[in-house]
Amino acid sequence: MNPSPDLRDRLLALYRAMSSGDADAVEAFYSLEAGSVFIGTGDAEFWTDSARHNADVRHFFDGRSGVISWNPGDALSLVEGSVGWTVDRPTLYLPSAEVLRLRLSLVWRREDGVWKVVHSHASLGPAPG
Repeated sequence: MNPSPDLRDRLLALYRAMSSGDADAVEAFYSLEAGSVFIGTGDAEFWTDSARHNADVRHFFDGRSGVISWNPGDALSLVEGSVGWTVDRPTLYLPSAEVLRLRLSLVWRREDGVWKVVHSHASLGPAPG
């Protein structure tokens, strides 16, 4: 396992896309290959189909209901061959002024030379402050 500044930069680029209100930019980070799995913070948030996952969460990133600002914590990125993973505790600032702290793990795979998310798991951490 090797630290990867390249993959950390890719994670930060994902956060910027998530903060932009451009859902198409966010979706470009996610693999559409079979076998991808995404787990969110709610009981019903479990997807084994990338296209369905993207459709179900698109409203979080389309900017129509305001923009969620994603701010990194102490992101760690590691790579082993064509697979990498990032773990972080980002802080989210919601349009409602609510502040959330996530625990986020992403597994990435190189597809045609580009890092794509093939697995994500998010859980709510303790409230900031």
